[in-house]
Amino acid sequence: MLSLDGYTVSLQELIRCVQKREKISLSPESLDRMQASRKVVDDFLKSDQVTYGINTGFGKLANQRISSDDLKQLQRNLIRSHSAGVGPLFPEEIVRYILLLKINSLARGYSGIRPEVVQRLVEYYNRGLFPAITSKGSVGASGDLAPLADLALTLTGEGDFLTPEGERQAANRVLDQENLEPLTLLEKEGLSLINGTQVSTALAITAYAKAKNLLDSMTLIGGFSTEVMLGTDAAFRPEIQEARNQKGQKHAAAMLHRVMQDSGFRHSHETCDRVQDFYSLRCIPQVHGSAYDLLDYSAATIEREINSATDNPLTLTESGELVSGGNFHAAPIGHLMDYLAIVIADLGNMSERRIAAFQESSQSQAPMFLVKTPGLNSGFMIAHVTAASLASENKILAHPATVDSIPTSANQEDHVSMAPNAGRKLLQIIENTEWICGIEYLCCAQAADFHKDLQLGPISKQFYSRLRETVPFMETDSILHQHIESGARLIREGVLNEIWEHEKG
Repeated sequence: MLSLDGYTVSLQELIRCVQKREKISLSPESLDRMQASRKVVDDFLKSDQVTYGINTGFGKLANQRISSDDLKQLQRNLIRSHSAGVGPLFPEEIVRYILLLKINSLARGYSGIRPEVVQRLVEYYNRGLFPAITSKGSVGASGDLAPLADLALTLTGEGDFLTPEGERQAANRVLDQENLEPLTLLEKEGLSLINGTQVSTALAITAYAKAKNLLDSMTLIGGFSTEVMLGTDAAFRPEIQEARNQKGQKHAAAMLHRVMQDSGFRHSHETCDRVQDFYSLRCIPQVHGSAYDLLDYSAATIEREINSATDNPLTLTESGELVSGGNFHAAPIGHLMDYLAIVIADLGNMSERRIAAFQESSQSQAPMFLVKTPGLNSGFMIAHVTAASLASENKILAHPATVDSIPTSANQEDHVSMAPNAGRKLLQIIENTEWICGIEYLCCAQAADFHKDLQLGPISKQFYSRLRETVPFMETDSILHQHIESGARLIREGVLNEIWEHEKG
């Protein structure tokens, strides 16, 4: 069971909790902090002071004083009016992250929300009750308002939950089945629930986990490509990396060098006159290494955001103050997702160049288009076209979302992060690049089969064997899209990384 306390939850713990379907709880300290934070709000209500989010309107309407008789209705109106999202529903995995992040942020003790409201969210998670949250409509400041309003609605018996099939089911019916009474949200609580970066951060965590798996897979496939195209591992030697002194580059080169050890392909041309390989082989450590460094930066930034209070206003329990700020602005998350989008798109570009090299005999050391009788057969010609199409789409999607701020709320919210847009397009880039990597994987295995006299290295031999369980050698033209999906599925499922982890000891 993962204990959420708002301060010490790690990125890997959160990923494991979602992937392993662990239960969660709130730490005793977090319950005390939330109770103290709520007292600050209650004290303000007794004082009759005017405070944003407590007894005022929202956004541009912050100067509108709300009477004490209408404060509960104000919270209900808030979440109803802000539930304005559109588009497909987020899948359950992302909703799990959203719930965990929201609970952990509230547990930090700055939001003025009663512990029993947060306990209800914990109960949702442990019972497998996941709100139906629309994926479009947030600009990433003031927090992810529209999607988080979808979550908040379910607490009051409105809105919908996800069914196991990903469809909508009315919240009032689900709560009745679970013997859970709808909650009445008190002053500040609706705002605490919808104001925050949890949707943006959930997208970032999902993208990080997928990108890490993809980068490892692409590095391993890069070594496989170098091997079967009779490339050299000289550029992967540790001495070369020491001269550059970049951490990620050293890591990528070590993986590449290990993949090519004890390879009959490599040994067959150790004394040939091929001095150096083209860049998309020789420079894999430099390009992939930069991606590894960015993933390290991303992990650190995301982990800090996991343990952050990102709503507004915040309670300062030591001084008894309620203070407005801008922690809801998702710039740190949006910026890193835009950067990841650029880097993953670049990895796809490099993979596409290796796929292109496989189509031409002087680089691939195999027949044109990787087929025995080119002309009669087109071989992998159009598989490369697919890779080119995906790489080109990635270039369009890599345009940074965060530079495209647009004013909202009658210019009160005049600079927004657009982090959710950055996250959704990043996930599309990752999916596209998984397909590109799957195509390169097919090319590696096909090229290897044109050198039956040579022995693959122990690691790449396992890569080859695993693919050949579902994708045969292409003797003559066949329908390729099924094979591409098979290769990409092995990438997405982390099969190559499992082989690598086992073999590296």
